[in-house]
Amino acid sequence: MEERYSASDFVVSAKVEFVKDSLTKGNYIMSADPTYWRQGGYNAVLKVGKVYKGDIDTDTIEIIPNWSNCSQYFKTGHTYIVFVYVNKKGEFTTNVCSGSFSTIQVDKCKAFQKIRKE
Repeated sequence: MEERYSASDFVVSAKVEFVKDSLTKGNYIMSADPTYWRQGGYNAVLKVGKVYKGDIDTDTIEIIPNWSNCSQYFKTGHTYIVFVYVNKKGEFTTNVCSGSFSTIQVDKCKAFQKIRKE
C-alpha cells in the first residue's frame, strides 16, 4: 500500500454521489446481477471529504474507468480511500490494483492509517 500511495497523484477520502455507467461497454455486459446497476458502478462521481496527498482544486471528482479486470466498482453512498491517478487526457482514474478501497474494509483502513503515521 505504501508504494501505491507514493505512486499516486492524489489520495482522497470520498463518498460516491452517483455513477454514470451505461448498461454495456461496447458489446460486453458488465454484470449478470440484476441489482448491480442500482447499487453502483465504475464511472463514479465522488464528493471529496479529505485530501491526504496532492492538491485538488475541486470537491467533486469523476473517476473514468479503464474497463479492465482491475476496474474499481463503487457502491453509491459508500466512502472510499481513493488512490487517484491523472491519465494522459487529464482525467482522474483509479482501480483496485492501484490500492483504492472501501472504508468498510477495516484491515485496509488500519494499514492506511499505519502508512499515514510513518
